[in-house]
Amino acid sequence: MSAPAPMKEYQHPFIIRLTHWLNFVALGLMVASGLRIYNASPIWSFTIPDSVTLGGWLAGARMWHFLGMWIFLVNGLIWVVYNIATRHGRRTTIFRGRDVAGVLPMVQYYLRIRKNHPPVQKYNALQKLAYTSLPVLALGSLLTGISIYWPVQFQGITALFGGYDTARIWHFLFTTAFVFFFLGHIFMVTISGWSNFLSMITGWKKEPARKSPSIPQPSAR
Repeated sequence: MSAPAPMKEYQHPFIIRLTHWLNFVALGLMVASGLRIYNASPIWSFTIPDSVTLGGWLAGARMWHFLGMWIFLVNGLIWVVYNIATRHGRRTTIFRGRDVAGVLPMVQYYLRIRKNHPPVQKYNALQKLAYTSLPVLALGSLLTGISIYWPVQFQGITALFGGYDTARIWHFLFTTAFVFFFLGHIFMVTISGWSNFLSMITGWKKEPARKSPSIPQPSAR
């Protein structure tokens, strides 16, 4: 008998796919332009090669940075509201107390310490934790950005992060956290297979067909 054909399952609604790719573009714009802004007044003793920066000069980099920021802000708000307001988001994306126990087994699986994949639904506990932490990182990045762009107008926010220079370090750290999230996301997508990547474009994911339990045949007499 031939092997059963794989089944297709609808994984990602259009709004999730759209905001996912817009976030990818916005993050790229902000990181590349932010590195150019950093080079104009480095925090540490090193600078970033111009080939991986965006904007050409400080004013140009700021324009690109704010473009990326507005895309990221509006797009992020849509993503958050959708996941809170819809049954799909509340069930599959938001990290809850019952997901705590599933974090360590997933870490062990991704590090190849555990061979068998823990039982999960659409998103595993580690993915939920990562996705739920994104709004917190975004808020921190936004507040530190405000505090270093308008340090006089928003003195309270600037003071909250330890002053102008310290706020710049915090802003850099929040951005670094986003980059590490992106790298970890790419890693998990890579080990999950090509079908998982395509599902974020088409919405559909191929799942291995489940074999029907065999029915014993009566023996010939």
